[in-house]
Amino acid sequence: MKRILSLLAIGYLAFGAAAHAQETANEAATSPWSITEHAKLRLIAGPTTPTGKQRVGVEIVMSPGYKTYWRSPGQFGVPPAFDWTGSTNIGGLDVRWPVPERFQDSAGYSIGYVGEVVIPVSVQPVDPSRPVMVMLKLDYAVCEKICIPAKGEASLWLEPGVTTVTSQRLESYEARVPVPVKPGPHNAKLAILEAKLDDTVVDPGLKLTLQVPPEGKVEDIFVEGPGMWSFGKTHLTPQPDGLVTAQIRINERPKGTAGPIPLIFTVRGAPKPVETRLELDIPVAKP
Repeated sequence: MKRILSLLAIGYLAFGAAAHAQETANEAATSPWSITEHAKLRLIAGPTTPTGKQRVGVEIVMSPGYKTYWRSPGQFGVPPAFDWTGSTNIGGLDVRWPVPERFQDSAGYSIGYVGEVVIPVSVQPVDPSRPVMVMLKLDYAVCEKICIPAKGEASLWLEPGVTTVTSQRLESYEARVPVPVKPGPHNAKLAILEAKLDDTVVDPGLKLTLQVPPEGKVEDIFVEGPGMWSFGKTHLTPQPDGLVTAQIRINERPKGTAGPIPLIFTVRGAPKPVETRLELDIPVAKP
């Protein structure tokens, strides 16, 4: 009996060791943390896509109460600046921003991420059969009541064709990247049906009509324009038949701007955040 129990114990331990080894092998590769005041940064890797692209995440973790900024930081703030100098076998990089949130600052509002974020990056190798070395230098800001400049450096070696690794952190933030949606009605998706200049109010702005599917919702809308455009906070009004109207003030625009202007609308909501790009015919500003 003792011999049988010993054999069972050895077998159990061997099975556990093998399972742990497999689990470790399946975990995503990560770089060491690059630590600065009130924040730390590292790179994490996901599995290679079927097209040969490498999936990478820029993970930033901040002290409680601190935040960092989106690509378009709102009234106040500093967007992160990425420097990929020194990377090898990279033909292209696509930074894919998770949908942000709006937070109040002492003098207004800004747009970004509170506490932590993973910014997914899609890397296209020059030669998908060869390894990729990703090297990042990131200038960013972390803010509580005041903003503190931060710098982080990280590097990560990526083997080609690795499909067995997993990264729940990266995958959870990839799921928060807005889905591109063209204007007009869509089945079971948030969608912008109409966007126009609203000149019926004292302060000119934008007026949007959105489709909201059953069990869906609109939480906020972030607008970006080329150059020095600045937009106010979104005011949402529910309408019958699953529609929502949104009014967004134009705080500032480049001097002399008029004509068809390309704008990006990022809608935070459910079932999935969406991003819509369209042109609006903006008239010359009144003197």
